[in-house]
Amino acid sequence: MKKDIVLALGGGGAKGYAHIGVLRVLEEAGYNVVGVAGTSAGALVGALYAAGYTPDEILERLIAVDPQHIFDRRAGDRPSILGLQGVEAMLREALGDRTFADLPRPFGAVAVDILSGKTIFLRSGVVADAALASSAVPGVFPPIAWKDWLLVDGGVADNVPVRLARLLAPRTPVVAVALSLMPPEVEQFEEIALPPVRISILQKVIARLRYTQAFNIFVRSSEVALGHHTLLRLQVDRPEVTIIPAVGQVNFLDNPPDIDAVVAAGETAARAALPQLKRLFPWYRLRWRTPPPDLDYVVIDE
Repeated sequence: MKKDIVLALGGGGAKGYAHIGVLRVLEEAGYNVVGVAGTSAGALVGALYAAGYTPDEILERLIAVDPQHIFDRRAGDRPSILGLQGVEAMLREALGDRTFADLPRPFGAVAVDILSGKTIFLRSGVVADAALASSAVPGVFPPIAWKDWLLVDGGVADNVPVRLARLLAPRTPVVAVALSLMPPEVEQFEEIALPPVRISILQKVIARLRYTQAFNIFVRSSEVALGHHTLLRLQVDRPEVTIIPAVGQVNFLDNPPDIDAVVAAGETAARAALPQLKRLFPWYRLRWRTPPPDLDYVVIDE
């Protein structure tokens, strides 16, 4: 029996390692991924997977990025607190100048034009550029110029891109992987989790600054807003299966001390979803539904 699915991989920064565990389990269970839509971390993993890298090869690529340089800024970067130089170097090495048309598996990335407010579904151009645009968390990482737009992280509008997944592979069950739901409760703010710096004592000093703590509150508020928005979008977009790895304790800027545990969380959640996914076949095409009308978005597919 043919078991085609299309993936909608959500954003969540370092939580995105869980996507690798999900991919492993789906492959082991014999599912054929005929398309991948990704936002932010989901776009990074999705781009590599669509290019033909296996889950284990994707993990090797990600952990090979030097954590001391992963968030370095480049000369000429637009205003932001951090950069994505380390991530960009990894993507350029892995993908080169490949365009969407060069990929063996259909792929799409979600970004938002911060000037017009439009949601942009990227389906053409250089794949690495699209993945970086989809990952440009506003204010944290520099926005990416693309045509007449200034693109930022797609999670602003569509953190788990079910709608784009349906465009990539109509009449195919959508398996959504949601990483950023409601953050875990905390009793108080202590030290903000910062990216590693070369001088550890400097990191401790920075973490206690009033402006740093204000940024911590802003990030926490953004996570809460993103959680509410993601839940609402999932209710409207109605993926056939939703996988939610237990990665709430992972900060989106973390270099997790136990990456294997984050990957394993994805594996555990995917295995728990297999019975629900199995029930879709072979009757799915008889109950295929058209997605409801969306907010204003632009599909770049030429």
